[in-house]
Amino acid sequence: MEKEKAIKKNKDIDESNEQSTKEHVVSRGDNKKPCEPKERAKEPGKGSSSLSEPRQEVVSTENASHDDIQRSCQQLIDDINAKRKRDTDLLNDFKKALEEQINASCNVLEESIVQTYERHSKTIQDKLQELFAVLERISKLEGELMDFKQALGLLYNDMQVV
Repeated sequence: MEKEKAIKKNKDIDESNEQSTKEHVVSRGDNKKPCEPKERAKEPGKGSSSLSEPRQEVVSTENASHDDIQRSCQQLIDDINAKRKRDTDLLNDFKKALEEQINASCNVLEESIVQTYERHSKTIQDKLQELFAVLERISKLEGELMDFKQALGLLYNDMQVV
């Protein structure tokens, strides 16, 4: 009985506050509803013990809600961390794949260079042998020219003496 009176009194107070809030909203000229908590805060230790029982239920509901929010936040954080790890793993896999492609490309390039060297090596070798043969002939001709110059010089000296 006392509990019902207290509940009715709280409802009357809530309706009175709600009415004054509505009048305030109308006097301001806007139609936005002000945000109010579903439960009014009560000072600890005031009120009868029968009124504190529903409050404990609200507190446990708030704690459950708080726990739900905390679990949701933790789940979001875990999801973000999992996605970051997956991104890091993808980046590392991409780096490995890129390194493998670069190594494969370098190997193909190196093989192509070696084949080009081998293909042109015979031509270069033939040209070098020809060059050395020409240089050797030039050297022989220079030697013969020197011998001819000396012989011509002796002939000139002999002609001068006569």
